Amino acid sequence: MRVTFIARDCRRSGGVGSYLSRVAQAMIARGDTVQIVHEDPQPALSPGAEGVFVEGCTTYGLSPAVAEEATRATLDAIRAFGPDIVHVQDGNNFVVEAAIRSRYPAVKSLHVYDFCPSNTKYHHAGDAVCTHRTSAMCLPRLGARRCTTSRRPSVWLGLYRRAVAANEHNAGYEALIVASEYVRQQAIATGYPSAQVRVVPYFVAPAAPAPPEPATILTAARLVREKGVDLFLDALANVPRPWRAVIAGDGMERARLEAQARGLGLADAVTFTGWQDEAGMDALYRRASVVVMPSRWPEPSGILGLEAMAHARPVAAFAVGGIPEWLEDGVTGHSVPPGDARGLGRAIQDLLADTARATRMGAAGRARVTAHFSAANHLAALDAVYGSLTGPHR
Repeated sequence: MRVTFIARDCRRSGGVGSYLSRVAQAMIARGDTVQIVHEDPQPALSPGAEGVFVEGCTTYGLSPAVAEEATRATLDAIRAFGPDIVHVQDGNNFVVEAAIRSRYPAVKSLHVYDFCPSNTKYHHAGDAVCTHRTSAMCLPRLGARRCTTSRRPSVWLGLYRRAVAANEHNAGYEALIVASEYVRQQAIATGYPSAQVRVVPYFVAPAAPAPPEPATILTAARLVREKGVDLFLDALANVPRPWRAVIAGDGMERARLEAQARGLGLADAVTFTGWQDEAGMDALYRRASVVVMPSRWPEPSGILGLEAMAHARPVAAFAVGGIPEWLEDGVTGHSVPPGDARGLGRAIQDLLADTARATRMGAAGRARVTAHFSAANHLAALDAVYGSLTGPHR
């Protein structure tokens, strides 16, 4: 099979880039030929993949002249490659995507809540998950319920217009791929036909077993409010020492979170490592005895938890979004009511105190990943979606 991916990001530091790297490697390993058309100025392409840089190929809101040039360059690259299928991974250049759909069988993955103006389905005001479909009421909610951290009405209007355009445009795809049933149900609630939205869970490769370092706690995320790292610190304040905690990632909240750690008296026990590449994260998973996902927003899936289970590490997480679809409470870790920092602290403490139980949970998680979140399962599900498409052929 010859597959063209369209993606903004080709680096392994981000969620979409990491997924794209994994799926491209898996396809190439089984004999497929892969092209990645992207606009990443510093790509890290999978060995064997053919990369083509096209400025603007995934960018929303370009001027007509620039959009026309991006469309021409994208179509030229795809035509030269001659794919059997085009799979859009990330982006909002609806002019380019419409041109692709008119010429090739095409499918699109929604890695976040693309049908929501903020992409998050989360209200910062009140720490509430959004349960509303995209509509004209989103515009006042963007301000009143703080769907975005921006306070500028012009930004709210731009976000709303992009979401409306995305929903109108995405109707043109025969199939849209999401990573969890939770996201699928949110898309259906917004008006997408149930038959159009297909669930293809992410996949990870089981890691070689390695003994963890005692009482070592890991989380990794963008350091922004919806990721809940402040709740993680509040949880740690209730966990008896000794322990060590590692926070991998960076973002606009880092200085505030470091100050919070100092204010809670945790500065000597908590390390902020910044962003880590794939090898760096692998080393952190191997050290960790517990991995924590403290997200406020409804994670579409939660690749951090799957990677932790692949390393045979138990997970403590808030039961938000797609997380309950892979985290089995009491079996592969602990599921905690959303936002309950004290409950999260108790879950962490339990896993640190009973190492034999934590080891059993880690082994159960690794077995679950092997059985349900493997590359073979993922590619089979993708093949089923690809094979169902009846869109135009060259």
